[in-house]
Amino acid sequence: MSDSQAPYWSVMVPFPEGKKHFSYKCFIANKKSPGSPIVIEDGPHREFSLTDPELAAIRQGRPCVIVHVGSDFSFQYPNPWRGSGVAVPVFSLRSEKSCGVGEFLDLKKMVDFCVATGNQLLQLLPINDTTVFNNWRDSYPYRANSSFALHPQYLNLDELGKMPEAIRAELNSERTRLNALSQIDYEGVMRVKMSIVKKMYALQKLEFFKTREFIEFFKENSSWLVPHALFRFFTDVNGTANFDQWGIHGKITPKEMEALAAPDTFHFDYIGVNYFIQFHLHKQLTEVAEYATANRVVLKGDLPIGVSRYCTDTWVNPVLFRLNMRAGAPPDYFTEKGQNWGFPTYDWDTMAKDNFAWWRARLGQMSLFFKAYRIDHILGFFRIWEIPESWVTGMGGRYKPAIKIARSELDSRGLWDMDRYVSPYVHDGLVQRFFGSDWERVKGRFFESTWGGRLKFKEQFNTERKLQEALRLPESASAGELQYNQTLEDKLFILMNNLLLLEDIEEKGTYHPRFNFHSTTSFQELPGDWKRAFEEIYQDYFFRRQRELWRTQGLRKLPMMKSASGMLVCGEDLGFVPDCVPSVMDATSILGLRVQRMPGDDVEFGDPATYEYTSVATLSSHDTSTFRGWWENRDEMDLPKLRRYYKQVSAEWNRNWFYIPTEC
Repeated sequence: MSDSQAPYWSVMVPFPEGKKHFSYKCFIANKKSPGSPIVIEDGPHREFSLTDPELAAIRQGRPCVIVHVGSDFSFQYPNPWRGSGVAVPVFSLRSEKSCGVGEFLDLKKMVDFCVATGNQLLQLLPINDTTVFNNWRDSYPYRANSSFALHPQYLNLDELGKMPEAIRAELNSERTRLNALSQIDYEGVMRVKMSIVKKMYALQKLEFFKTREFIEFFKENSSWLVPHALFRFFTDVNGTANFDQWGIHGKITPKEMEALAAPDTFHFDYIGVNYFIQFHLHKQLTEVAEYATANRVVLKGDLPIGVSRYCTDTWVNPVLFRLNMRAGAPPDYFTEKGQNWGFPTYDWDTMAKDNFAWWRARLGQMSLFFKAYRIDHILGFFRIWEIPESWVTGMGGRYKPAIKIARSELDSRGLWDMDRYVSPYVHDGLVQRFFGSDWERVKGRFFESTWGGRLKFKEQFNTERKLQEALRLPESASAGELQYNQTLEDKLFILMNNLLLLEDIEEKGTYHPRFNFHSTTSFQELPGDWKRAFEEIYQDYFFRRQRELWRTQGLRKLPMMKSASGMLVCGEDLGFVPDCVPSVMDATSILGLRVQRMPGDDVEFGDPATYEYTSVATLSSHDTSTFRGWWENRDEMDLPKLRRYYKQVSAEWNRNWFYIPTEC
């Protein structure tokens, strides 16, 4: 059978004349000896019947394509099938043919490696364009300026067409210089690539836009291609991606985009060069995808949970996002302040009005290149940790959606002192404890007295964002000054979040418990009966009352994600996982993720033998060091810990295993 049209299989079969009903089984064999099956599938024979028109065509000797559709076409292995794969960022695959950074075409060599080593899957980090600042900050792959456009750094310049000698000499010289560096020079790579791309575009543009290949590409991709090119143009012209500072172009309509991107405009070359770049990126990645399919290696992509606050998607479709909110994660053992990722959250109710068209288009675009993908932070499809934009850290977040706490519920529990619960709990004793001999100066600058011997932040410092701006120092500041201000900011942030309840931003008079409020002095200094009441509220809010709501949210979104493409879906289900998540992922046939060094149970290392069958098991992830890096980091992994790890995985120990190789 051929999988050239994967995930569909086809085969040429001779049918005996007059026979209508057939039964068969599938088997797997080596190409060199197809008559010797390696494995024959288990279970009863499969069956199908020819239709009368198909029988007539066969009798008449006419070519006939028969499509057999069934409910289950997965291969029925006698034992559960398991596969293996490699996860690698494209940028790390630098070769002698690339220019300072790994490129899409370098993935072909990685496919060859997978074939040679018996791996069936190749997983990548996000590959979308992240160009916003035009400096090293754009190297972060999870902050895309478009959910559709590809990153120019992955473009192979040799494939742009016949190159004049002068440009060829420039490329060879820069390639030698950049490839000799021990680390990727992101800014240098982008300068060189954009310089050569612009020169090649200038040479080819008159003919390029007339080619059938480009015309077809533009027709199929113009819905995202034109907005992205205009976004890049206005970002460069205005010196910022913050479209709130673009004047009349801060908001845009399809009609305005059509006029601004017209070929007869004086600025069209700024638009056209981006078309040129995206066309060639699309072409090169398609070549890689076809190569992987031909070699039976699955390419797996990565779907980030969010988009940049200022990107093509939020500029063109602002109603799909809650632009005054940010996504993140609550405080935990590793991050005392929580995390604020800076991404706006999704307005799922608005997205549902057109049956999630944006998501379907996004996943459809991914499916052009990938057969599987990882959902980054799949928990966000059940509920997201949403942080008002006035917060810098993740401490002031609350789950969205959530069944909030009404004032009447607090009253019924005898909790009446709302100012005590919702305001930062600060008094002289705490300021002295935090700032020592400097406490009076800090108090005088940032606080003012209120009733009951308590203090409150002055108006100009009463949010994290205001505090951060007030403490910002010029670039000329000394290291000592920077360290002092950072320490001051950290301590003031803790005091600002020394509270028990957060009032809902949109529904005044309803509240969310501050996550992990047990660690605050605000909770610790409560009377005993109030402590007990708040503990009951906390347990109910986070572990009981949201369960059905969050389950419903997952079942509302994840089936859509599955049906939007034919890709295999895997979810990164790590962190504070609600009870409802595993059952919903199981019901929607979405694979989970198990990182051996980040076990969900109360153990030091995960045991792959106990993982669910529908899991992706890995030694490392992009959030950890590589396994070798973990091994070599003596500060993180000491000898006793290494001994415990190897005793678990092999039931034996050899001190010689604690050897640091110099070569792979």
